[in-house]
Order: sequence, then structure tokens, then C-alpha cells
Amino acid sequence: MVLTNVILPVFFIIFLGFLLRKYGKVDLRAFSRAQLYLLSPALVFMSLASAEAETGLILRVLLFIVCMQAVILGVSLGAGFVSRRDRAERQAIAISSVFVNSGFYGIPVCMLAFGQWGLVYGTIYMVASSITQSTTGVFLASAGRQGARQAFASIFKVPLIYAIVAARILVHFNALPPEPFMKMITMLGQAAIPLGLILLGMQLERIVLEWSIWRNGAAAALDLEEEGARAAACAPGDTAATVGRDVKDGAAAAALRIAGGFAVSYGLVHLFDFGPNMNQVLILQSSMPTAVNMVVYATEWNCRPRIVAVAILASTLASMASIPIILRVIGG
Repeated sequence: MVLTNVILPVFFIIFLGFLLRKYGKVDLRAFSRAQLYLLSPALVFMSLASAEAETGLILRVLLFIVCMQAVILGVSLGAGFVSRRDRAERQAIAISSVFVNSGFYGIPVCMLAFGQWGLVYGTIYMVASSITQSTTGVFLASAGRQGARQAFASIFKVPLIYAIVAARILVHFNALPPEPFMKMITMLGQAAIPLGLILLGMQLERIVLEWSIWRNGAAAALDLEEEGARAAACAPGDTAATVGRDVKDGAAAAALRIAGGFAVSYGLVHLFDFGPNMNQVLILQSSMPTAVNMVVYATEWNCRPRIVAVAILASTLASMASIPIILRVIGG
């Protein structure tokens, strides 16, 4: 039942995105920019403007997420130091294992698994998670190649943070836009989830294609500039050993993302005063695959995007097996 009612609908839309990218030759940049600059901010704004998005609950969920991410960040960075990875490699492993795809993947899974309250609580988790992704995530990715001051300045280049701040200020002063404008924002926000799944499929198709190119040692044959990003193109000094190490690091980050997220969140829910329904959503969302936005960040700041790409691919495929198991454990 879980596989047919929850996993298959989500992966069917992802697969459509995969086919669209593979055979339709669609410009990924246009999709990703629409998602980044229009739909995702609209989804966040719409969610924060809803009656269920009470500030106290969002802050408590944010604290929960920060605690969960701090534990996984410590483990991932510690493993990077022990294995003598350079700074960019450590940061790539960290952002791959810490940040979850709680929006485009997590929300539809929660909605299909739990119904309307799963959608509401899953969206609240996504809003709180967006705060950490658009701040800590950007900082960690940019710090792979930059100093701390430059990395901090990069936070303010991501539009999500402005949608979050604007929504809470307008709600606080009861100054939300008029109804026609809110309907427009709601329509854009509702489009974010299906388009996000399609975009995820398109991203996975590109990752598969790039992996084939890396494996065959023909990175120069792919003109990624046309697609708007050099997502993990091989450097001139790449060797089979380097590529192999990146694949292992990405796979390890994927395992830490799902297994670590589940284990840490399962322990943390007992320390917070959430109800049983919210506990289920917190655990499920915390066990989602690596956030697709992380490969965008890693590419933007040249933070070993190949490691992140492998982690996204591996964790997303692994979630087909992990989500039914997790739902069985938490009683979904």
C-alpha cells in the first residue's frame, strides 16, 4: 500500500521529468530559475501566510531541525577530517548529508502518507528547513572555496530568505496583500510541488549523463554552459581514483543523510513536546534524500558538486526502499 499510494505517484512524476529532459531536450536553466525565483518563494510565502503557520510552532520546528542538523554536521565534518579530505570535499559531504529535500519530495510524500494534516505539518517543516538551507547551506557551500566573510555575504543572494522575512513581517502587522494578489501567490506556490518533482527528475537525468561522461573520461564532450551550470564537470587533473573517491564520498553522504536523519530525529522527538502526528512528520521529513538545491549551491561556489550530485542520486533511489520501512516503523 505504501509503495503504490505514496512512492509510485511521486516517482512517476520524477520519471516524467527524467524523460522530458532526456528526450525533450528541455532547457533545465529555465525550469530551475522559475523554481528558484518564482515558485519556491511563492510556496514559502503562501505557507507562512496560512493560519496553521503559527510563529511559535515554526520556531520550535526550526530548533528541532537545527539540533538534528548540528549532530549530522558534526559527524560528517568529523568523518571528513579523519579521512583527510580537503576543505571543499568536507563541505560537499556536509551539505549532502545535512540538508533534506523536504519541499519538492517531502511534502507530497507527507500528503500522500498522512492526508491533509501531513500536508500542513510537512509544509511547516519545509518552511523551517528553508531557513537553514538558505543561510547555513549557502554558507557551508560557499565556504568550501571562500573565506568566512565572503561566504556570509553569499547568504543574501538567495531569494528564499527574503520571502521568509517578508511573509512574517506582513503577517505580524496584518498587512498581507489583497485577495487577488494572494490568489496569484497561492497558484504559483501550488505549482511549485509538481514542477519541483519534474525538476528533480530532470536533475537526476543530468546526473546520470554526467556520471556516464565521468566514467568514460570524456567530460569535454558535454557543453554544460548551454544548460546554465557546470554541474560537476571533471577538472583537467581528474583521474579514475579521484572520480571513484567522489562517488564513494557521495554514497557515504547519502547513507548518512537517510539513516542518520532517521536515527537522530527519532531520538529528538522524545525531547520536544510535539504531538504524535507532528512527530511522524518530523521523522519522515528528516529522513528524506539530499536536497536538490545543494547541487545548485555546490556548482555556484565550485564546492565539489560531483560529490553532491552522487549523493542526490543515491539517496533519492535509496528512498524508494527506506520510506516504506520508515513509515512502517513510525506507524504511517
